[in-house]
Amino acid sequence: MIDFWTRAARSEDLDAIAALSDAAFGGPDEGRIIRQLQADGDSLASLVAETETGIVGHIEFFRILIDGNPAGAGLGPMSANPGLQKSGIGCYLVRTGLDELDMLGETIVFVLGHKTCYPRFGFEAEKAAPFTAPWAGPHFMAIRLAPGGPASGTLTYPRAFSG
Repeated sequence: MIDFWTRAARSEDLDAIAALSDAAFGGPDEGRIIRQLQADGDSLASLVAETETGIVGHIEFFRILIDGNPAGAGLGPMSANPGLQKSGIGCYLVRTGLDELDMLGETIVFVLGHKTCYPRFGFEAEKAAPFTAPWAGPHFMAIRLAPGGPASGTLTYPRAFSG
């Protein structure tokens, strides 16, 4: 097990976060998304996992509009250093981030992700199905953090996801 700690990302972390995401995903798309979310003020929570050698993991949560209202959150991108994947960093970041969103009063979180990874945290495709989004199917999932909030509607993602 790797020894790491988490903290809120800071503006001076952005280059390291983008480089980590690009390495983890094998290209520049996720780094571009993270930079754009930050630049546009669409980030709700951004957390890093860190060791003595630097940032080894990151998770981003962003605002999603439901029927034009700021009533949902999205998860992603989430990344871990390629050499440290499957070491628990990503799981810890997801759990910590969902706890943070719950404390912020968010009621529903959406993710487009691996259908065998995210259900272990409570995400289900069935919970996302009543919503109209750019994505559908078994990889598009949602989790309810608290009662209330919209039960259906049209999702509008931040501009960062349109490029």
